[in-house]
Amino acid sequence: MKKIQIALLVAALLSFHSVALAQSWLASDDSRNLGKIENPSGNDTAKFHAEGLPSLTFSQAQYSESWKDGSNSLGFRAAFLGSTTYTKKRIFFRNTLDAAYAKSKEGDAPAFTKKEDRLNFNSSFGYAITPAVPLYWVTQLDLKTQFDAGYNDAGMRISNFFAPAYIIASLGARYQSNFGLSAMLSPLSDRMTVVSDTAYCKYVDTDLGGNPRHFRSQLGAYAQIAYDKNISKYVGVKTSLEFFSDYQHRPQNVDVDWTTSVNFNINKWLAVILFNRVVYRDLDRYSVKVGVDEITGSDIVEVRGPRVQWTESLNVGITYKFATK
Repeated sequence: MKKIQIALLVAALLSFHSVALAQSWLASDDSRNLGKIENPSGNDTAKFHAEGLPSLTFSQAQYSESWKDGSNSLGFRAAFLGSTTYTKKRIFFRNTLDAAYAKSKEGDAPAFTKKEDRLNFNSSFGYAITPAVPLYWVTQLDLKTQFDAGYNDAGMRISNFFAPAYIIASLGARYQSNFGLSAMLSPLSDRMTVVSDTAYCKYVDTDLGGNPRHFRSQLGAYAQIAYDKNISKYVGVKTSLEFFSDYQHRPQNVDVDWTTSVNFNINKWLAVILFNRVVYRDLDRYSVKVGVDEITGSDIVEVRGPRVQWTESLNVGITYKFATK
């Protein structure tokens, strides 16, 4: 079992390295028509394309002392969506980046509060099974973590950069249409949960919480359905629905991660950006305050889970799209 997991990780890391050599840190959100293979038997011309969509938004509200209600606020949000694609004959390398960070300060609060924080990176290498059908053998590496520390309602730090981080290394097949729709199925995947500081382990899940380790590996099946397309000159849609089933621990309880972003382009510089994410992980646990101890006055906390997590943001701000020719 460990040999299989090591082989998966090595294959995915090789894919990651190859894409990085193709200047993968640039990026974009649009479909690159990976399913289309031009003259696979005789065309050795390599093609590289990169696009990026950075955005920056600010929010501010001010009230006079005579105003009956309202609270002064100040906030900002920075984000980047992008991808690079390298193709040659029947192979492709693709790398995507989805990152966002937002903070705000309300009223007389002494410090800014984090409102949004994500760092999602995906790297894939594929080889066309046949030139006639846009179907590929694929190895893929997917990373999800955050930039900064996170706190619960009581002000206790419960997460940080790479604490936790979720990494999925997969081997499987992928269908990629010329219309932005793709589907991947991997019967052999390894999902790794990494906690760079064991102080946060108890906030991740019961397995890591009961054992002071930095790492947990789960062997299972992974599937992804995605749509990535500019549906008009002014509207771009990117959505990804992911499923993971752990072979060794309640495989019938499937983990789900669904992200959607919609960009409404007002003009070259201004856009409205809608983001939504829904997550369900079967091993996640949450501490909930259920009362107060009458003798000590301390909170009575109960560990519960799992449950659906949901986040949504709507932002208007400055954007600028760039791309290679």
